[in-house]
Amino acid sequence: MVSGSIDRAILHLGAPAALAALLQAGFLVVDTFWLGRVGAVAIAAASTAGFVMWLAQTLGEGAANGSGAVLANAVGAGDDLAVRRAASAGQALAVWGSALVSSVGLASAHAVFVFMATAGDVSLAGHRYLWVILLGMPAYFVFTWLSAAFRATGDARTPLKLLAIAAAVNLLIDPVLIFGLGPAPALGVTGAALATVAAWLVSAAWGWALLGRMGLRPMVRDLMRPPRSETWKALKVGVPLGLEGAFFSVIYIFLTKVTTDFGTPAVAALGIGHKLELLNYFVCAGMGAAATTLVGQNLGAGNPARAARATWRTLFLTCLPVGAVTMVLVSYPDRAVAVFNADPEVVSAGTTYVLLAGLSQLFMAFEVVCLSAFAGAQWAAVPAAVEMGFTAARVPVAMALIALGLGVEGVWIAIAGTTVIKGSLLGIMFLVRQGRG
Repeated sequence: MVSGSIDRAILHLGAPAALAALLQAGFLVVDTFWLGRVGAVAIAAASTAGFVMWLAQTLGEGAANGSGAVLANAVGAGDDLAVRRAASAGQALAVWGSALVSSVGLASAHAVFVFMATAGDVSLAGHRYLWVILLGMPAYFVFTWLSAAFRATGDARTPLKLLAIAAAVNLLIDPVLIFGLGPAPALGVTGAALATVAAWLVSAAWGWALLGRMGLRPMVRDLMRPPRSETWKALKVGVPLGLEGAFFSVIYIFLTKVTTDFGTPAVAALGIGHKLELLNYFVCAGMGAAATTLVGQNLGAGNPARAARATWRTLFLTCLPVGAVTMVLVSYPDRAVAVFNADPEVVSAGTTYVLLAGLSQLFMAFEVVCLSAFAGAQWAAVPAAVEMGFTAARVPVAMALIALGLGVEGVWIAIAGTTVIKGSLLGIMFLVRQGRG
């Protein structure tokens, strides 16, 4: 991590992390594929609930990334005591953070669907999906923290294995619970949520056992008295990142409200287009996790020049697969939508979204990798504020474009355009920060 080939270090961490991220995207893709066989209402329900689920997940990922950055710095410095304290802080944030997020989410779930003003059948199914997901959210927080802890020590293969197990569980039982195969009842959208939570539980339990073998498992008593210094450092990094991700999800809830004026097919198209966009996003997030670890360890080892080089090489290697997926999406946007649902109205509405999203994907790579590098440097508040500001701009921009007569395409243009701006600005900010040492 702190000497030798940078590319080898990036691929050692980033390739498994990117594959793991793709497996995570597979959860959403598999759900969308099977629910598409149920109908547009099922896709719209899972998608609208999914934005709230994503909000909760990003808070967990923020906490995990924050504690992972602190742990990576301790590992790079070779401080065994600091490593144990960072692991204890991460465990506490995962457990207590998930309890808080689940409680708030369950209390506000009904109000969220009322705000989005989705059709009655969409709201009913989506509410059931969301309740199951929120009750299972503690398993996701622990699973995410475990993955970040392994990566922080330079082990990217174990998180990949854990996510492969989760993906396999989800893949096997998803159709069983959705369609009621064998003795199982047909639960539809609720079955998809149950399959997802079951996958989280299995992987979290497996990861907890593996962490103990590395000697990193914190004591249960540390939950009540986590180390203050490491917990504060993790929050200092994780809160801005978590809020940035959560804010992103909140904006999609607002965009869903705007999109509902164009009917359930448009809402379903938003969900499908978003899932396709996530294929590249999760690759970027996986490679970004490598950047966080490399920057954190190299700064901990007193080598800022290598940390900067690692960031730019990570970005270059990220753009290769992202560019390949972009070419497919731009070349066949209608076919990409039809894989999930062949309803002509859904395909028509979703094609423009996929086309525009594809054209902005390389800028998303800049956005995600640079933000991850800033996290590794434990300087995340300002970049996250920039990210949040332009993400928030999507709603008024979309409304303005709709008022100009662009229809639902105004929403898609707002999403793609702000992605281009965010990626450009964060890249420039990293250049400036690098120049200042």
